[in-house]
Amino acid sequence: MEPSEILSILKKIANSGVSVDEYLQKHAVPFSRPQCFRYKARFAADGLDGLLDGRVKGNHRKLTPDAEGFLRGVRHANPWLSLQEICESLETALEIRVDRSTVSRFLKGVGEQIQWPRPVEPERIFTPCGGFEIIAALALHLGWAKHSAEVILQERDRFRKSAAFGQERLSRDRKGRNSLGQFTGEYNRRADIRLRRFASVEEKREHKNYSRMAVFQAGEFILERKCLGILALPLITLNGTTRSANAPLGNALEHFCGYNYQHDTLDKFLRELKYLGISDRLLRDQVSFWQAHWRKFEESPSGLPFLCYYVDGNTKPLWSEKRVKQNKVTMLGRVMGCLEQVFVHDGFGHPVYLETYAGKAPVGKHVLEMFEKIEDALEGPGPPLRVTRVIVMDAASNGVATLRAFAKQDRYHYITALDDNQWNPSKVREEGRPKRYYYGDATLRDCLLELEDSREKGYLVVVRAVRIDWDYGKRTVLITSLPKEMVGASLVVKAYFDRWPYEELQFRSMKSFACLNRVAGYGKKKLPDEKVRQTQKELQARITALRQSLHVPLKAIADQEERLAVCIDKQRRIHSQGQVVEGKRVVDEQRRPMLRSLSTEMAQCRRQIKAVESEWAKDLHRLRRYEKEWLRLQGKDYVYQIDVELDQIMAYFRVALVNLSSWFLHECLPKHTMSLAQFLHNILLMSAEIQLTQDTRQIRLRSNPKDPHSMARLEPALQKLNDLMIQHMDGRRIEFAVV
Repeated sequence: MEPSEILSILKKIANSGVSVDEYLQKHAVPFSRPQCFRYKARFAADGLDGLLDGRVKGNHRKLTPDAEGFLRGVRHANPWLSLQEICESLETALEIRVDRSTVSRFLKGVGEQIQWPRPVEPERIFTPCGGFEIIAALALHLGWAKHSAEVILQERDRFRKSAAFGQERLSRDRKGRNSLGQFTGEYNRRADIRLRRFASVEEKREHKNYSRMAVFQAGEFILERKCLGILALPLITLNGTTRSANAPLGNALEHFCGYNYQHDTLDKFLRELKYLGISDRLLRDQVSFWQAHWRKFEESPSGLPFLCYYVDGNTKPLWSEKRVKQNKVTMLGRVMGCLEQVFVHDGFGHPVYLETYAGKAPVGKHVLEMFEKIEDALEGPGPPLRVTRVIVMDAASNGVATLRAFAKQDRYHYITALDDNQWNPSKVREEGRPKRYYYGDATLRDCLLELEDSREKGYLVVVRAVRIDWDYGKRTVLITSLPKEMVGASLVVKAYFDRWPYEELQFRSMKSFACLNRVAGYGKKKLPDEKVRQTQKELQARITALRQSLHVPLKAIADQEERLAVCIDKQRRIHSQGQVVEGKRVVDEQRRPMLRSLSTEMAQCRRQIKAVESEWAKDLHRLRRYEKEWLRLQGKDYVYQIDVELDQIMAYFRVALVNLSSWFLHECLPKHTMSLAQFLHNILLMSAEIQLTQDTRQIRLRSNPKDPHSMARLEPALQKLNDLMIQHMDGRRIEFAVV
């Protein structure tokens, strides 16, 4: 039909006054009802040209070969696109407009039919600290997060049965809170709150309503996530403090533990753990947890025929306006308030156990008690192992009392050093023949040495000593309970000096990597300083006794000093009546004889005082020294003891971070030496793109072009992690790659 004929029929239908269906029933029309509406639409859009029959030009195909190729490419590149999105892409690229049905028929014909449900595009997340995911994956794989949550749950259940938990406090202090019960700045400015702000945890526990603490409402999943958040603190803050968790780097928590916690939440979680008193349980249980992973390396890495445990203290400076317990902080070269952590490292340099003390730690006194607490965990399940275990200590722990304690048991041996002032050739009972040191440039001599107990005069302890004469001229003396028939001198010396790589070097790495020197918690308790009080009593008794014996000379000195004071007062009045002209005092003739007389009398008093002091010089010097010391100790009969509960909890997480990192370096990078600091800067701080699919969590670490050697070592290490098939907390399988 011609366009004019079609248009004529359309006009008749429009002017008939009836519907299209009624018109078509009464009249013979050469097209159907749908075609009628298509004609009307085409005429409205393009006029008469729209009514032309395109079939007169032959087969009309909208999908050209180029369009078909384009559709195939779009489908392969973006399989998640919808039909409408594919049509829009075709129109944008080739200016070809087609219906969704056309595209659907084509894709079905070539075997590329749209799937339903359609595949979802992976969620892509960029993080500047993608390397942190390695630590999170290991924490989940080794079960550390689950283990920590289970310990908290067990201690929580135990605490629920206590009397402290059952005492519900109905009265709530609303002063300083808003309508929602939230704390405001007014609350912190209250005098009673400021007074108890740094009170000890024992005092705060008396007023705590435990049933309202969030930790009693949280499930295991939430506890695992919060434990991971605390674990990451040294990484996301670079200083180990919770208040820095809100810095830009702290946003890595969203991917590390699954939730971007605010610093207030993490701080509250830690303090609630502090109220539970959970630190001892955490530190003891982590011994068996990590020993289970390290036990397969039971053979000593240094080739020694015994297992070594290295014991030493790490002193952390504590800045406080209050008088707190003190010790020498070596890193600052001064005596000041501090906390000292006593660490036990195994023969591989892994931190095993620790205890924290306010001030100086009595290492030698409590070293065997520490090992008694963790002995079962060190031994492991099964029958007892017949392995010689040696505790290596520094020279500060070599008191005779400690040596006597070791002599009363046969479980552990010791190796320690003597200070230079403790070596005395006259105390040598026997001295063996010189031998060369197998592992260094020195000459060794096996000796038997007598040491006297300073607290029990006359009590002698005979110990084995190894004298080391270094080729460069220095002398070192070691003492040990290991019999020379079982362990030679070279092995004793090697075991002791392995302290540097296996403990001292670890301390350095832990300080920079895990913020080990950061003090957590400043709660303190005021205690009487019994040592100072005893010293004051002793000084007072000595002062009283000396004053009684020096009654006569002290009376003579006092009389002359009183006479001298009168003369000085008269001299001052005469000087005030004169003038100073051009730097010289001008006194009238009447007062000059009085000044000369006073000067003579004052000189006489001073000579008499000096004469008395010369006669009683020694006793008077002692008296003045005692009085000066007594005055110095005034106001110091009380000392504040810092709470170590929160610091030990933080130490638990810091040690876990070190052990997780050490596990990765040992298992995934066994042939390469990398310190913890290098691990942090070269790997953990790598940025990454995280792709989340339905089944996988793909961490694509961005390669560092400036460090090709580390990147080359990292790829096989990550493949070892992938082989472990680690599952994230959301159930997705974790996959690592370097791109």
